[in-house]
Parts: sequence; structure tokens; C-alpha cells
Amino acid sequence: MAEPRGTQTITSTSNQQKSVPVVTVESFYNSHAEKLQMKLEGPRVGFHRKIREPTINRPGLALSGFYTYFAEKRVQVLGAAEHSYLKSLGTNVRVRRFRALCERKIPCLVMSRGFHLAPELLAVTGEAKIAVFRTPMITMKFINAATIALEMDFSPTVTEFGSMVDVLGIGVLIRGASGIGKSECVLGLIERGYSLVADDVTRITMLEGRELMATAPELTRNHMLSLSKTGTR
Repeated sequence: MAEPRGTQTITSTSNQQKSVPVVTVESFYNSHAEKLQMKLEGPRVGFHRKIREPTINRPGLALSGFYTYFAEKRVQVLGAAEHSYLKSLGTNVRVRRFRALCERKIPCLVMSRGFHLAPELLAVTGEAKIAVFRTPMITMKFINAATIALEMDFSPTVTEFGSMVDVLGIGVLIRGASGIGKSECVLGLIERGYSLVADDVTRITMLEGRELMATAPELTRNHMLSLSKTGTR
């Protein structure tokens, strides 16, 4: 399973590794395509492009030629209104307006409600090296789900060297020097009915700037505490 996003790791002087999110079209698609029911429409191009804001934009005004305050850093979604507007234009005008949109530094395009992009417009995205995806989801449902996914991808994450235990719904991080008895403490809590969240290495994510969520790294997820650490035979 792919990581939710690419990361650049910064090592601090404490027992932490801070991850700075780098969300590309490729990581967004690999992580969320199944949940968002996204399928690639056209050639596999533009997957290296970066998504620079954790939200979604509908480029209706841009397609009419108005680009003041255009949110080019966001994933662009074309719903029923945008699709109908493009169909109402003559072929030459439609291609010209769409090419102007693709000349912006947009990450990618998503067609909602299962709409297909017209062949002449798909050719424009191919020339501009912009990925196009299609989803059967209703536009607003896609926007809501994709925004939640992107907010998680953009959330600050730190890797802490220590074990995390769920004690009555509260995460308890157990840290200490090697050999001091961290594993014995964790095992004692598990024996009392509490749940192991992460062993040795814990990833902590800040959600919406106010809530911390702890998980195990992908490599150690679903692996229980090693009893050999505690001297148990």
C-alpha cells in the first residue's frame, strides 16, 4: 500500500524526525484513487506535478475567461455546470478557453459524475502534460471527500522514537533510553487490557492544527510487540 504522500525528512536534535509533506498528483492518485473512484482518462502524463493547496477548485469562472484570484495551486474539478458550459461553446472557442486553463500551473483535472472529456480537449491536456481523471461521484461529494483526504496528506507529521499505547481512548507515548524497560511497561499495559498502537516508532500527525493522531509506520503496522525484548520465554 502506498504511503499517503511523499515526504522530505528533517532530523532534529531530539528523538524526532519531522516530515514535510510533498503531495504530487501521483501520490494523491495512488493513495486515494480507490476511495474517490478515480480512473485515468487519457495518457499518463503530469504525475510529477505538485498539489500545493489541500482543497479543490471548480474553474467555472476561469473557463469564461476570468482569471483574477484563480486558484491554480488546487486540483481542478469539472462538474455538470462546467461540462454543460463547455458543450455550449463552439469548437474553436471551447478549445481556446480550455487551452487557456491548461496554460496555468494546475496540478490535474478531475471530471465528476462520470463525464468524459471531449477528444479535442483531451488532446489539449495531453499537449500541456496535465493528467485527467474521471470519477462517477457527484461533484460536491467528490470535493468533500477529496478535501478531507488532502487535509490529511498536508497535515504535519513527526516520527517519535517510542511506543504508543491506547489507554481508555487516550494515547500514551512511552519513551526512554535503550534498556530502561519501555517494552516491559508496554507489555504490562497490554496485559491489563489496553491496546498497542505502535512499537518503538510512532508517527504523530496534527489534524486541523488542534488534534494529534498517532499511528504505526507502514513497515511495522500490524506487527505485535516482540516478546523477546522483555525476556519472556
